[in-house]
Amino acid sequence: MQNEECRITGNAIASASHAGSEILRRLGSVSYNKQRIAPARVRRWSHQVWIERPKKNLTKPSASLASGFAPDPAIRHPKPAIRNALVLVQPIAQRELIVAVNDAARAKSIRPGMTLSEARALDATVKHASHEPYRDAIALEALARWMMRFSPIVSPLAAIQNHGLFLDLTGCERVFGGIDKIIPRVRDALDRFRITAHLTVAPNPAAAWALTFSPKHQDAIVEQDELHNALLELRPSALRLDETIVESLHHLGLTTIGQLTKLPRESLPARFGQQLLLRIDQAFGRIAEPLVPLEPFSPISARMDFDGSVDSLEAIWLVFKTLLKTIVADLLKRGCGARAIDVEFFRPYAVTLYKSIRLSRPSRDPVNLFNLLRCAMETVETDVGFLGIQLIVTSAQRVSDEQIALLEHEEFAGEIELDHLIERLSVRMGQETVAQAEPIESHVPEYAFTWHGRLAHAPGAQAINAWARRPCHELRPLHLFDWPEEILVTVSPSDHADGFPIQFSRPSYGGATHRLSHSIGPERIAGQWWRGHDKTRDYFDVEDEKSGQRFWVFRVQETGKWFVHGEFE
Repeated sequence: MQNEECRITGNAIASASHAGSEILRRLGSVSYNKQRIAPARVRRWSHQVWIERPKKNLTKPSASLASGFAPDPAIRHPKPAIRNALVLVQPIAQRELIVAVNDAARAKSIRPGMTLSEARALDATVKHASHEPYRDAIALEALARWMMRFSPIVSPLAAIQNHGLFLDLTGCERVFGGIDKIIPRVRDALDRFRITAHLTVAPNPAAAWALTFSPKHQDAIVEQDELHNALLELRPSALRLDETIVESLHHLGLTTIGQLTKLPRESLPARFGQQLLLRIDQAFGRIAEPLVPLEPFSPISARMDFDGSVDSLEAIWLVFKTLLKTIVADLLKRGCGARAIDVEFFRPYAVTLYKSIRLSRPSRDPVNLFNLLRCAMETVETDVGFLGIQLIVTSAQRVSDEQIALLEHEEFAGEIELDHLIERLSVRMGQETVAQAEPIESHVPEYAFTWHGRLAHAPGAQAINAWARRPCHELRPLHLFDWPEEILVTVSPSDHADGFPIQFSRPSYGGATHRLSHSIGPERIAGQWWRGHDKTRDYFDVEDEKSGQRFWVFRVQETGKWFVHGEFE
């Protein structure tokens, strides 16, 4: 069976605040296989999709929504104009380089590879946002799962410069009434998401991808007998080649695929590597290109409905245990553990109640899950009773088997018990009430850490490792004030700007005076230059001669003012 392929290329204009929120709203409101797709921010400008199905002559056409380098504006489909130019930037070597632009920015001669300052020289009103490849991948997968309404086989392609979706439409023409009926539906869906795209149908994925760069084959179905001539006039960059290969071909004056096919095949691998010959054979259908589709996600849930209203806690506990058996069995089959569970309480003549449970690590322990459900029930009113209860695992992760050393059992058990305590506190008091400090690479004490919800954010390993790699750890007070408190200090010698503190008073504490018996320092810490004030500090470890209490004070080099920043225990 031969394959026909179709590809779409386009520019997503979703990163602008209005357009981005619209796509998030639309993507977040659709569901596939009873699973709500999480809202995602589409930040890539170009997307690709290919679709394929068998025709009556036993060929298989496919369509590809593909992206890559920006296509010729002359072959773009008209879309609502974006007033402001928008670019995505990535900091590289203390420069903000542009990695993607929208149509409005491209119309003002702003191109990827420029710096943000160069773009502002061309257009002072240009908007910019950070380039976040991880969110790009999330948004692409969300769009791919939404596209499963057109085909059960959807394969996302996430490359550095090319993002897209491939849809296998084999057999789907019976549902939609033909491949020519599917293409307008895909086009309409992308238009509603404000994603401009190029669509071409061809016998195989590589050909569909390549033909989206052709102005003559937009929204067209290319048959097998037309494929050869259609590919010959395309540029080599349409074959998804590495940039180094494309540049080499350009320097040699090889500007079309037809010129490449006239060269001896045995000479191509020696000069350009195996990739060039492989891409040519895939485009002409000599070598099959397998796709890796997304796996349909079947949500893990269990529900029990009652004949009448149930308000007995003992009966509800029994229902929880029964539902958890089903949930745990399903998790065990998949080798996963629950990270988040939503509980729905269906009430008579009233709105449904919702409770959410978050776990610090994947778990399928029925005892632990049951205890968390009981904690969640403490704030649920049971006066009117319930007509049914449903448990839904909204987030699950694979559980890895850990080998515990002979002498590490108590340490591992302590970690598990701490996680269970955090989970119970979070369920009873709220997800954001239990916070954890995460170190940040900053010498300024008040900016050296940040707070995150313990269950919503895992400590950044990069920041922690960077902190651990520091050659020495200066002594720091256990009680660090949120913000430094200004104090009045007497120094010795009194006429010296860099003298040592011998006495200080705290006006905010009634002017109490502390005479100092010892003073160790200074430890100079340079501030962050972009904050623009009080940049350099000289810290001293001082001790009160009466109480023996130690304080951490510092002097601002630029202003000469003194502050107390913490207390040693």
